[in-house]
Amino acid sequence: MASPSPSDLVWVIGFTPHGRWIAPIMRAAVRAEWPDAKHMASTLLGDESLAHELMEAAIQQVKEELADLSPVDVEEAQTMLVRAYRNAVRRERRARSKLTLEGTSDDVEFLLSPVAPAADAIHAEHDLATLLRDTPPELQRALMMRYGARSRWDEVAEEVQTSQESIRIRCRRELARIRKRLGIQVRP
Repeated sequence: MASPSPSDLVWVIGFTPHGRWIAPIMRAAVRAEWPDAKHMASTLLGDESLAHELMEAAIQQVKEELADLSPVDVEEAQTMLVRAYRNAVRRERRARSKLTLEGTSDDVEFLLSPVAPAADAIHAEHDLATLLRDTPPELQRALMMRYGARSRWDEVAEEVQTSQESIRIRCRRELARIRKRLGIQVRP
């Protein structure tokens, strides 16, 4: 079976009151974009035959957009068609890239990393206390609010009763001091 020509793909427009001016414009736009559409489907999806289905969806979408507009020229319709077609290709790529796993939880257990014991949380708290032992208590609180609890700077400033800029600078300096003590290089 021969694949439909670009003009044949415009059959989805149908006969609407506006279809008389939309159909010839869309035929010209599809004819101009068809080689690129096939190449895009082949390159991005690995299957040139998907171009037909995706182009039909794009034509339908553009037709609905054009039905609400006054007559446009071919270049404008072509721009709308390219956008709709690229979006259709992106949706198809995302749909193909989703992973599904069928089976039971026993089939998956060997793929998962083992659950860390609760002792790691205790060690993390001890390590954090060791890191912050030379830091003043109000600055410890500010660092924990900002980087531990993800509070906003204005909330942190209100808590430690200082200006936002002041606490931001003090926290930045303290983090730089801790990094230097640990030998961590900061990227520019």
